[in-house]
Amino acid sequence: MLKRSIAAFFALVLALLGHAPATQQKTEPVFTGSFLQAWYCVDWDDDRWDAEIAAMKEAGLDKLILQDTAQMDLRGGWTVYYPTELPALRDHGGYGDVIDGALRACQKGGIKAFIGLASFDSWWVLGGLFGQYSKVCRVMADMQREIYARYYPLYPDAFYGWYFTPEISNIPTMKATVPTLARGLNRVIDTANALNSDMPVLLSPYFTEYIAVPSVLATLPMWQTLLQAVHFRDGDIFCPQDAVGAQWTPERDLRKVWQMYRAAVDSCGVRLQLWANCECMTVARGSVPLMPPATIETVNSACTLDRLVRQMQTAAQYCDEIVTFSYNHYYCPQTGTRAYHDCYLDYLKNGCTLEQEPPAAPEHVRTEDGVLLWDAATDNIGVAYYLIAQNGKPVARVEATAERTFAASGSGCSVTAVDAAGNRSAAVSA
Repeated sequence: MLKRSIAAFFALVLALLGHAPATQQKTEPVFTGSFLQAWYCVDWDDDRWDAEIAAMKEAGLDKLILQDTAQMDLRGGWTVYYPTELPALRDHGGYGDVIDGALRACQKGGIKAFIGLASFDSWWVLGGLFGQYSKVCRVMADMQREIYARYYPLYPDAFYGWYFTPEISNIPTMKATVPTLARGLNRVIDTANALNSDMPVLLSPYFTEYIAVPSVLATLPMWQTLLQAVHFRDGDIFCPQDAVGAQWTPERDLRKVWQMYRAAVDSCGVRLQLWANCECMTVARGSVPLMPPATIETVNSACTLDRLVRQMQTAAQYCDEIVTFSYNHYYCPQTGTRAYHDCYLDYLKNGCTLEQEPPAAPEHVRTEDGVLLWDAATDNIGVAYYLIAQNGKPVARVEATAERTFAASGSGCSVTAVDAAGNRSAAVSA
């Protein structure tokens, strides 16, 4: 094992220096599944579930990863998204039965579902420190036994695997507690193995260049140590977030990050699958020290497919399969903007080639009482949003489904229509 780790480390060094053999594409740059957060679907009825599953199937997705079905807050209180009898979760805020709704729809629609377990709010700072992580892992094992006994007999064709919810990263508190992280993960994997050895466990860590040592060479030993300490079985899934949408990893560094993950997986000693979680959104950011740079987005927004396709093309050279966070949150027609879904269907239809026809320019761009107004633009597939600039500098985006107004301060404002493929119209000044 040590020889394999050392060999993987030097292979990564050669790859970073440009001396590695040319990489062949391991999979197609397309999605096979989507993550879905429980809070987002808590109010869905059967019709909404059926519509979501139908859109996923139309886009070629056959896997759903339902994220945390229980969440512990900073005070130790729980929010739970399924009916539970567990003593640790007895005093909780309950929200129906998301697990049953998801599995029922997945079994009806032919989708494989990973059921997520528990997470906790202080995880993002404490990692494995001070015992909360170990406590939550014990709760997760109890949840597995309860969930499996309740739902697997009802939905054996849909209940496919488990999602280990805590997202491990290279921040200092997690790098310092790798043995603790491995013990908690082992508790979940051992429980999964005892219940049904055919059901894989999936985890989705990430690499950050902020609040951490940003070097992939300095981080590779952490992943190697973790993966070798965990009781992974052949077929379990290491599915890192590419972290481009969250901006923890700049797009320019994706290749070396995937090289790092590939080296870690290849040296772990089992046939662990490496999947990519390519993020299809852009997280709203402000100017905060030690955080990613500010964006023009004021809310988390779907990214256009030009960026997403580049992410998938890079991941496809190193990964066995590609999923996303999240087709359901950002691309499905039910989110309100159908242009992303239709553009992705066009991408599939044309052999993974994006269309390049720009939208028509917005018309009647004007200001009235300090408010910038314009008429809707047209596009061959669909406008995604409008880019507002002032004196040539982007300052905001307005979604195509929103009211076409922007509070203008000063002169020099212009509007550009952007379609879901990232094609842009001419900018039209007020």
